[in-house]
Amino acid sequence: MKTNGVETANGFETAGGTDTVDAATQTVPIADVRFRERANVCGRIRSLRVRPWGDSPTLEVVLVDETGGITLVFLARRHLAGIRPGTIMRAEGMVGAHQRRLAMLNPVYELHHVPASH
Repeated sequence: MKTNGVETANGFETAGGTDTVDAATQTVPIADVRFRERANVCGRIRSLRVRPWGDSPTLEVVLVDETGGITLVFLARRHLAGIRPGTIMRAEGMVGAHQRRLAMLNPVYELHHVPASH
């Protein structure tokens, strides 16, 4: 499904979301984020990739929880310390669109658990 031409976090309209807020971290489930609203989410990094955006690299990170996923986009970055698959992190920022999917551009983030390197 799409809201304002943008797919929602879990592919369904967000109006029927859980509207649950974690009291300790003030985070919301990813499925409850809404286009053009600030959100504070926590999850595990499922994947990342570097893509060009004009003349600059862009690091795209897919953050997931048990309710859905959202893309975190870091402009002009090829890598960030501690950002790798399996890392548990919190991200806060304005929810917008990137590649027609819900995303946060340059969110404020906090790493909670970084898996050991191999």
